[in-house]
Amino acid sequence: MELRQLKYFVAVAEELNFGRAAGRVYLTQPALSQQIRKLEEDLGVTLFYRTRRQVELTDAGQALLEGARQALVQIEQTVRKVREVGGAGSSRLRVGFPEYANHTPVAGILQTFQRRYPHVELEQHEWFLLQHTLQLVSRLRNGALDVGFLLLPVDDDALAHEHVLSIEIVAAIPEDHPLAAEREVKMQALADERLILFSRRFHPMHYDHIVECCKEAGFSPDIVQKYEPQVYSGPTTYRMVASGAGIGIVVPPLVTTSRPPGIVFRPLRDPTPMLELVAAWRRNDPSSNLRAFLEMIREFAPVKVRASDSKLLLDSYASPPSLEAS
Repeated sequence: MELRQLKYFVAVAEELNFGRAAGRVYLTQPALSQQIRKLEEDLGVTLFYRTRRQVELTDAGQALLEGARQALVQIEQTVRKVREVGGAGSSRLRVGFPEYANHTPVAGILQTFQRRYPHVELEQHEWFLLQHTLQLVSRLRNGALDVGFLLLPVDDDALAHEHVLSIEIVAAIPEDHPLAAEREVKMQALADERLILFSRRFHPMHYDHIVECCKEAGFSPDIVQKYEPQVYSGPTTYRMVASGAGIGIVVPPLVTTSRPPGIVFRPLRDPTPMLELVAAWRRNDPSSNLRAFLEMIREFAPVKVRASDSKLLLDSYASPPSLEAS
């Protein structure tokens, strides 16, 4: 019997609902059911009466619940005491992440880590698109952060990284533009358009990736306000697009479940520009907290957010009336 099985059991026993318990411990419902069945097999008893409408504890389950709660509290208290006696106090893990990561699996990784490792102080450093990705790399290198979520590529041999999330880049288009009537927009269709990009200074390799996608489609992009300084937030880009300044090449609006006024979002194809979000850390870091955090990441990753099927973008990608009518 493993400690995590006790935690899963307590969640089900307290919720008396496998769906709610699965959300509480950040597992899928089938995975949680499998863990409970394995626990029952190991103990040789039935812990729950299950029907389609309800879940109830058996007498054996009630006895285990009382002991499991006591055991989990005692283990947590023992861990704290051992760390205090050993002079370790409460250890910490310093994590840097972009603001939009709060709307991706990264949020679940951070929450689950705090639940599973309450003795570790999770120090969270949120950064915004206006800050340079290169600054985050620098903070990882100099030890100011232990792990950071950032965009590939990471051109630094001192850092290792783990894939977390792939996201398709999309076009933000004025709603009265002819391309707004398309379900998908081929890159070549942007050859005669002015494009709104973030600054190359923000993330040179990502900027170059967009330019290379344009060249692969057979044209060199005409970029609005090409020269520095030029770093656009999402709302600024959307305002510029709505005013007719150009077509925005943007990260999908993960924080928006409704379309910003005056614009629509469309997936890009042939080729499809992609962002890859990774967790990066120093290769020579021996921290056990870091190892536990990386294991957490592997539970949640890899994930791909497609522009065409992301639930977060349903309203933003709603087909125009003419397409819906057809």
